[in-house]
Amino acid sequence: MNYLQDPVFQAIQHIRTPHAVEAVLAEVWECWSDKPPQALQIKPGLTHYKPFEGARVLAEATVTLKDETRATVTFGLFFHVFAQAADTDREMERACRQNLLPCSGPPVFLISQWRTVVWTLPNAPNLAELAELLNPKKFCQHLVPGAERLSDRDNLPTPKLFRYVPLKRALLTWENPYTHQRYFAKLLREKEAPAVVRNFKQINAAAKRSDLGFTVPQLIAYHPERHTLLMSEVPGQQFTTVMHRFQPEPFARVGRSLARLHGCDLCPETIWTPAKELVLLRRRTRGVSLALPGLSRRLDDAIATLDRLSRRLPFPTDRPIHGNLFGDQILYSPQGIGIVDWDALSLGDPFYDVGRLLAHLIYLAGCEEIALSSVSACAEALIHSYEAETLQSIQRQRLDWHVATQLLLRGKISSLRMLPERWQTHLSFVITETEQILKGQSRYLPLPRLNTVSFEV
Repeated sequence: MNYLQDPVFQAIQHIRTPHAVEAVLAEVWECWSDKPPQALQIKPGLTHYKPFEGARVLAEATVTLKDETRATVTFGLFFHVFAQAADTDREMERACRQNLLPCSGPPVFLISQWRTVVWTLPNAPNLAELAELLNPKKFCQHLVPGAERLSDRDNLPTPKLFRYVPLKRALLTWENPYTHQRYFAKLLREKEAPAVVRNFKQINAAAKRSDLGFTVPQLIAYHPERHTLLMSEVPGQQFTTVMHRFQPEPFARVGRSLARLHGCDLCPETIWTPAKELVLLRRRTRGVSLALPGLSRRLDDAIATLDRLSRRLPFPTDRPIHGNLFGDQILYSPQGIGIVDWDALSLGDPFYDVGRLLAHLIYLAGCEEIALSSVSACAEALIHSYEAETLQSIQRQRLDWHVATQLLLRGKISSLRMLPERWQTHLSFVITETEQILKGQSRYLPLPRLNTVSFEV
């Protein structure tokens, strides 16, 4: 079996087909409001696909009312897809028992033929605090410091939902109408929030000591009961956008910034180890084998090689690392570099961060079929600037291990999970390039061959 026999994948295809899902929502809307909509449009967004297990799809709905006003209503939808019909029914039963929040559309409904429960935001499982944070008065009461609380309590700016990660977290933006300063509020799961706050406090303290060569979000406030942080905005554009230009200079600037981070005196509680990374790699790439069984053996062989190498390479676990670095977490501007999202701040091998970023670069280059010379120039700029800042040569065998590991994870995250066009081809490229890296034959990174070189431990 492969993804074509997966009912979860089939449901995603229906949800991402506008006329199919719009017809369903129009029928649901009429039952909910007693009036059919004048017009209805669905724009599918982020997809999170787990083969033969489930899926989460976000979408934006715009409904034109069929009345004298012809007003339009826009709201977010969360499609929760299940592999088993019984799980869908249980989810719907739980939804009907909970107190549903006021929203712009039908709060929750079932699409039984797709084994899908659909929530209209802010109704969603696991994030009950979201509704309060979208209320401008409560948002300001809970999070905005006293100096910025506005005197006009009836015309407070409404926070905007910037990003919603189903079942996990939400990110909202809010702008002070007097200072025009923009803030981000991050809503977390209860068990994660204390560690995230500790990480932000540590990185903020390092910034105040001028230990960093880059900007980080300033922690403005934290509301423990609602597990929400208020942070300042970091200027710049996401580095993923800059990466698409394949110009060496921005990579050199990022390399220097990472070197400064890895030289800081920070003591986060989480410790990265290669053993933990391999457990994560095996768990997260399991879906690749289910969706594309033709790649299963090659994927298993690559992970087995990484496992053997992990027992021979000398990985340090005592330097501060970002822990979740890729292009979206770096903000680039003429004024400097910013790095955000410090939830996963850890102690570990500094080449982990470098390897993640190089893996992201290779993934983009392979998917877009970029000239090899352009990619190599960017990779070398990053590596050389990092070495110049640290005054040490990178141990290329260790870096290679991280690039190979993170390339497999990037394929799972950006190809399998999100299902872009040609995602099957992208995953095939990821495994082929990983094999080449492990043989020392990468077309993008001319690094030594890992499984034959001798190591000093």
